[in-house]
Amino acid sequence: MKNKITILSMLMFAVLQLFAQETIQSAFSKSYGYEKVGNYTSAITVLKTIYTTDNYETNIRIGYLLFEAGMYDESIKYYNIATNLRPNSIEAKLGYVLPASSANKWDDVIKQYEEILKIEPNNSNVNYWLGLIYYNRKNYTVAYKNFEKVTTLYPFDYDGLHMFAWCNLNVKKNNEAKELFNRVLLLSPGDKSALEGLSLLK
Repeated sequence: MKNKITILSMLMFAVLQLFAQETIQSAFSKSYGYEKVGNYTSAITVLKTIYTTDNYETNIRIGYLLFEAGMYDESIKYYNIATNLRPNSIEAKLGYVLPASSANKWDDVIKQYEEILKIEPNNSNVNYWLGLIYYNRKNYTVAYKNFEKVTTLYPFDYDGLHMFAWCNLNVKKNNEAKELFNRVLLLSPGDKSALEGLSLLK
């Protein structure tokens, strides 16, 4: 009798699990449909019917939809939950950057980028964007390190070379800047920014 109860309990649990999974998949499917027509409110609402704080996928999806809806602070909240659930998720950290940058929370963006680089030091996109933030803050020494990494990984990439050239100019490494600006001109003949940089070195 005890074995029959155990088996019955296991079957009931399996059925409930299957039902729950189908319900979640249905909610996600409906959410995509609403998103496709730009109805972000309904896309979020349908997911909240199956929402639990411990579900990574739901939190990151709602975070994205809130970002698309322009609700940046709310979006950050859900991305934070997703990041806490999966601390090594680069996906969640990059997601967080979307509303944080849109809300001009640049210190928070820097923090997320630096956390990503602890996990993936050679992430060229993160190194580039972090370098750009520091460059715009006129912190050329720190920006230099980020752009140096980008150009080491992608020696003939316009964006990396272009910014690394300007960094070299600003830290007074004139010979290196000249060489880099000339390499930019190989990628983009007549490039105005490169020509401007070279004119400042004369």
